Amino acid sequence: MPHKIEIDDEVYGELERHVRGFESPNDVLRRLLLPGDRSTVTHQKMSTRKPGRLFILLEAGQIHVNDTLTHHQPRKHRTFAATVEENGWIRTEKDLYDNPSRALADLVGSQIDGWANWVHQPSGRTLGQLRDHRK
Repeated sequence: MPHKIEIDDEVYGELERHVRGFESPNDVLRRLLLPGDRSTVTHQKMSTRKPGRLFILLEAGQIHVNDTLTHHQPRKHRTFAATVEENGWIRTEKDLYDNPSRALADLVGSQIDGWANWVHQPSGRTLGQLRDHRK
């Protein structure tokens, strides 16, 4: 059973200030206090891996393991990339995700629809277009 600690409002505010994407306070503490421990988090995710949201596209043969996904922000001159992993997961420079929106939000720093904004490089289509075409 996880341990619980009490923190005051000032400390909680600092935790919230350091949140990236959809991180929990525990994720923030782990990242800040145990920076070399990312492999533990990734290993836990991989060992209990349920199919990710892209699994339906893998099964349909519309995407493949190791395909590249990109998102370009022209006004900010930024481009983000990710890789399709086994079982429908997405790997970015930051972590491994089962959901395209969480993966992209963690990179851009705000909520964003990953289905509408990740472009599958081999096809040039968004994940949403691929998903909707499958139906």
